[in-house]
Amino acid sequence: MARMGGYGSGTRFTYSRKTTVEDCRVLSAARLMRLGMLRSNLHWPGSVTWTNTATGEKVSSIGFDADTGDDSGSARLHYTRTGDGEAVDYRVSLTTTALPWGGRRWWFICPLTVGGRYCGRRVGKLYLPPGGRYFGCRHCHDLTYTSCQESHKFDACLAAIGAPMGLSARDVARILKGDSR
Repeated sequence: MARMGGYGSGTRFTYSRKTTVEDCRVLSAARLMRLGMLRSNLHWPGSVTWTNTATGEKVSSIGFDADTGDDSGSARLHYTRTGDGEAVDYRVSLTTTALPWGGRRWWFICPLTVGGRYCGRRVGKLYLPPGGRYFGCRHCHDLTYTSCQESHKFDACLAAIGAPMGLSARDVARILKGDSR
């Protein structure tokens, strides 16, 4: 009589791949400060451009108009979405914190509302996922990092190896690393 079944029998391990921050367009307050586009008492109409680092080719751009006072302000973001040609135009609030050595650090206030709740987080980076409409924080867009996804890439395989011995994926990983706990 043939025995069938066992751990994972008939089950396919599929994980939904979350969008990563590396997949997104990123607005970094620190980078904008270094470029002089974000500082106190400034009215700066301009744009932010993304380029392919390998070829130097322009990939996309948005209008970025900063209007700041001593310790707060706003940035107007305006762009046309590639997929559907929709024009998007909105403001993102800005705030600052004092630095111990003097000066101020600029932050974005996440403009998104998710599940009926306004976010309002103070963040250093805003992300626009592929096909997205608005820039927002990684929490609102439910983004992860590529390294987080890769760190569990072999969990299903390790679990299948350990199951006949009554070991979890974590136990198998520890054994393979030489950890005798």
